Amino acid sequence: MSGMIEWDGGWQRDGIAWQPAAPFYGVIGDPISHSLSPRMQQAGLAERKLQHEYLAIRMEAARLPELKRTEGSGGLAGFNVTAPHKELAATLCDELTPVAAQLEAVNTVKVLADGRWHGHNTDCGGIEGVLAEAFPGENRPQSAFVLGTGGSARAAVLALSRWGAGTITVQAHSAGGLERFEEWVSRGEELGGVAVEALPTGVPAVPTTSSVWISCLAGQADLKRYLPDAAGDEPVFLLDLRYGQQAEGFQAPIGFGSADGLPVLLMQGILSFAWWFGAPVPLAQMRAALA
Repeated sequence: MSGMIEWDGGWQRDGIAWQPAAPFYGVIGDPISHSLSPRMQQAGLAERKLQHEYLAIRMEAARLPELKRTEGSGGLAGFNVTAPHKELAATLCDELTPVAAQLEAVNTVKVLADGRWHGHNTDCGGIEGVLAEAFPGENRPQSAFVLGTGGSARAAVLALSRWGAGTITVQAHSAGGLERFEEWVSRGEELGGVAVEALPTGVPAVPTTSSVWISCLAGQADLKRYLPDAAGDEPVFLLDLRYGQQAEGFQAPIGFGSADGLPVLLMQGILSFAWWFGAPVPLAQMRAALA
């Protein structure tokens, strides 16, 4: 049987009604076939000899409240959440960790014994870990740009703020996204200096200061149209949270340091595993599964 299932009021696996024989874990999204989380998390489970499956779960956002109302969440013991479900998931959780409450977005959920959902967010820690490797020591970029306004963009802004980046500018794809993000920023005391504007319609100027760009744009977004043609004399780094087929064919502008979303996926996956199962976390096996 395949490692992907769907929810339509009950579980479907390979188009056949499926009843899990034991509590299982998974990653929920739409689309979800691109996700490498099952490969990574299953490697961790196998190394720890934990008798759970971790599956890709395709689910429309409208179905998520229905899953919450299902007794025992249909055997789902915990799950990750991808875009565009992270903000909705936060509203469905019965309790939130402090970071998830601040982000108002959830990417990791524990289903408790009484059926309540406990929401967490490991995206922020994953992004901050990658930034620290790109700018080692006390170095911090003088300016930062976050492209997009979803749950991952919120995590990027909070990571940049906590890490100590300079000016932070969020660039929104739509007027609605811009308005919602401004409202979220206004509720965060430590985010007072964050600017929110529309994505540029022309090619941005070559940066004259050290800078970092974090793309939280989904799918096959034409990312290059929102970036300078090249870096200037100062260090410039691009973190594109897409990976695999989503980022196929994309190359960072000339002179940019860059990373795709795999290092962030690994970091947030490790943090999720630790939150569910505790130590030890089989880092080497999880990393190897993504190689």
